[in-house]
Amino acid sequence: MKQFLPEELIQFLQKTDEFLSTDCELIVIGGAAASLAYGAIRTTTDIDLATVPPEHFLTALKLASKETGLSIPVSYVGLHEPPYAYEDRLTVLRNPAFNKLHLYMPERHDLALMKMVRGYENDIQVIEEIHQNHPFKLEIFVERFMDEMTQVSGNPTYIRLNFLLVVETLFSAERVEEAKRITAKWTALYAQDEAD
Repeated sequence: MKQFLPEELIQFLQKTDEFLSTDCELIVIGGAAASLAYGAIRTTTDIDLATVPPEHFLTALKLASKETGLSIPVSYVGLHEPPYAYEDRLTVLRNPAFNKLHLYMPERHDLALMKMVRGYENDIQVIEEIHQNHPFKLEIFVERFMDEMTQVSGNPTYIRLNFLLVVETLFSAERVEEAKRITAKWTALYAQDEAD
């Protein structure tokens, strides 16, 4: 599968903006959000959206692809597992070249938690890159994990281990122990949430 650099994403989206017939608001998630908003330099294979794109956006995409020669897949991801209140914390992508395209990204801790659920090696690497450019705060990570991630699907033990792996990758061993203590009851909270 073809990989695309951050600058190619920008070029493609700028050209898409030029072809838009009217304003368009979209929420971008995944690796594209990490690249566009938080300086991650890893390539990505696509642009994932948390909102269903309107028809005029899809038309503009086709025209942009023909004009730029870039065939970047853009698709709505119906199943994504963000913290409960992530939409209240969305940040807008500031780019003076965008006139009609209004792109919103999850706040960086929320984006990292979304990528943490899957926990693939490349997800952890992207989280590391975000941290290098925009350092995370462990307190926010732990609070959101405890309060806003009990709705995610999957094995709760595995998800907690993914979370602790992220913490271990980004923070000191002392902070990992602190996170282990605090999140020890998360599995019980998860089970309670499932029962309600």
